[in-house]
This record gives sequence, C-alpha cells and structure tokens, in this order.
Amino acid sequence: MTENGRKRIYAIVFGLILTGITLAGLELLASLEAPPWPARALRSTPPVNVQSSDFTGLADKPWIFEPYNSWGMRDKERSIAKPAGGGYRAVFIGDSYLEFQLTRLTVPGEVERRFIEAGQPKAEMINLGISATGPRSYYYRMRDVAFALSPDALAVFFFSGNDFLYDGQGYGQGLLPDLVSEAPGGSILGNVMPNANWVLVNRLRLSEMLTTNKPVPQEFDTLAKIARLPPAERTPALVRHVKRYYYPDLSEAQIAAIFGRDGDAFWQAYASGKVDDESLQGWLLNLMTKSEVEKSPYFEATTKELAARLVKDGDIQATLSWLTAMDRAARERGVPLVLFIVPPGSVDPDYVAYWKPWPRFYAFNVIADYRQDRLLEALARTQIRYVDLRKDFQGVRGAYRRSDAHWTDKGVEIAAGRVYEELRKLEKR
Repeated sequence: MTENGRKRIYAIVFGLILTGITLAGLELLASLEAPPWPARALRSTPPVNVQSSDFTGLADKPWIFEPYNSWGMRDKERSIAKPAGGGYRAVFIGDSYLEFQLTRLTVPGEVERRFIEAGQPKAEMINLGISATGPRSYYYRMRDVAFALSPDALAVFFFSGNDFLYDGQGYGQGLLPDLVSEAPGGSILGNVMPNANWVLVNRLRLSEMLTTNKPVPQEFDTLAKIARLPPAERTPALVRHVKRYYYPDLSEAQIAAIFGRDGDAFWQAYASGKVDDESLQGWLLNLMTKSEVEKSPYFEATTKELAARLVKDGDIQATLSWLTAMDRAARERGVPLVLFIVPPGSVDPDYVAYWKPWPRFYAFNVIADYRQDRLLEALARTQIRYVDLRKDFQGVRGAYRRSDAHWTDKGVEIAAGRVYEELRKLEKR
C-alpha cells in the first residue's frame, strides 16, 4: 500500500472515531436536558404541570392543577414492572381524548374506578394519552413503551376527526425513516441518540402540538378574561385579539361578522358564569376565521357527497396500515388489543345546534363522519377487534364540549362504561 493510501485510511478511521466521540458527547450533554425513559419516549415537552399562578382564569377549575406523573402523563404514578400479585393491567393509548385537562375525569381513571368497585383493588388502567398525536405515534408508543409495562390488554383510541393520514404516509411507506421525530422510535436519531432527538424536537418545536398552536403570550388567561367581560364588550375585545395575533390584514368589521353571527350565540359555551363553562382557546378562533376567509374545498364540504370527493382510497389504506401494524405487533406478543373509534361531535345534538351558524367550520365534522364510515368498512375486512363508539354516543345531548369537540365528563363516563365492558370480556377470556 502506498504512503498516500495509508494516510487516506488513517484519515477516514480518525474521522470516524472523532465523529463517534462527538456524537457520544452530544448525547451525553442532551441527557442533562432530556427527561429519563420512558418520559422522553412519550412526549417532547416536559410534564404539563399547570400552576394556578400561570392560569388565573382557571382558578374555578382546581382539577386542572393536579400534577402529572413523572412520565409526563395525566395519571397517578406507575411502575414499569407489573407489581407482584398485581391485578388486571391495561394500557390506554391515544390523544387528547385520554389526556384532556379541562375535564375532571379521564377514561382510564374512570375504567380503573369501575374495576376497583367490581372487587379488583389492584387493577391498573395506565394512561398513555398524549394530545395532538396520531396513529404513527400510537404505534411507536405501544411498541417502545406499552409492551415494556407487561399489559394484559391494550386499548387504543382513534379519533375520526384528526387521526387520519394521507396517501404516502402509511406504515412502511417511504424509503427512509425521519431523521428526527416526535415519535423517537420512528426516527433515525431517536433510535441512535434518543436524548438528542428529544432535545431537538423540544427546542425546535417540532411536535405536532407546538407546530399547530401559535405561541401567544398569556393567551389562555387573556381569553378567559374576555369571556367574563360584560356582553357588550366581549365580541369587540375578541375581535381585537384575533386581528392583533392572527389576522392583521382583516378589518375588525370582517372579524366581528364571524363571531357576532346569530346574535350572542358564540358565547353560549363560555359566558354563563358556571364552573362548567368551557375555555376559549386561540386555535379555535384561528380555525373559525380561517374557514370563513380561505377558499378551500375542505371548508365547503357541507354534504356527504362533497366530502366523498376529498377522501381518497389511499388515505384510508394509509391510516389502516398503522392500525393493522399495531394489531399485528400485539398479536405477536400475545397481548389482546381493542381499537375504539371515537366519533366527531356530530353525534351530539347540542353540538350540532351550536355550530349551525358556522357551516364552513362545521364541514370538518361532515368530512370526519364520511372518513369514519370508510374506515369502519375497511376494518370490517380485517381481524382487528374494534368498537364503534358512535353507537354509544349517537343522539346523546351534552356528551361533547361545544368548543373543541372533546368529551364532557358525561361523555367520559359513557366511553368509560363501554371500555370497561370490553375489557371485562377480554379479562374473562
């Protein structure tokens, strides 16, 4: 070998060693910032422990200030290993329908209470619900965390409103995994340098929740105060807020025409003065305004026929592929899985009546209904054990929050009742 050849090999080897040391050092530094496993594998933001001093507008809702556990979950503290002599242990995986802070109750908590009341004091319903996540995250959360908890069953919640993926986003599609991802198990960096992956997602606001919500300082409190203003002052103050932070190019008259529609109808959900008043949120104001001013077929799909034009077969198959992958992984490990399909708020007559003045915004629900029909047809051709919760909620008033379409405490109890029945069936088997 020539002298130049040896130098070239030495340079390559030295470069690889230096790169390895650098990456190891970066991972070590990142470990000082990232939370320990499993928290870093679950969410890209620190635990959502809300302080009463941060949200004075929520002082009448003390349950919101209950601390999350050390994994960053809205749940009591849990152990990785199943306790010796423990009872039935199920792991719940989903989005804000499991985590949502603005309701007193959670589905896992209510199901656990039912098991305990039925004579199983050691039953555990572990909550791995994380807001603003979808099937791809559910899969990796199940694979990388839930299985490590030795569950007797898995309960996966799929929301027909925003859990659908698009053609090309299916399981196994794409040549390479993401370099960095909110679901670390689905990224190159997350598998090699999990702490660095967490820090990058956190600092660069790469999670779905952080990328979809505009960071407006103290917005939650500001909107809570606006909702408590005298009736004549509420809408003008709201209009000024929307114009300042979201749509500066629109006139106040244009914005007022949206939120002042049908008299005082918009404020029904926020201004009764009761503890159960819903909380006004910036993302809702943004989307309501966007639906009125943006020309998009998604805001014009006010009928099933129009919705059908927007939903592609590839979208349904891409979505189904992740659900199938979850079911397959569970079967390979001998863990029964139940998929619960969460319907949009269109099942609740009160929710439907509230949104009648804003049909372009409500079109979201029309599309969700049609997508759910298509998914249920596809699920019927698989071996996946699934439950269509639409049958439990159809026609029930007051089960959905009018503002954000999450379940009310009444809705949580309805869902928990059905989930409890399904898990008891699995337990008896």
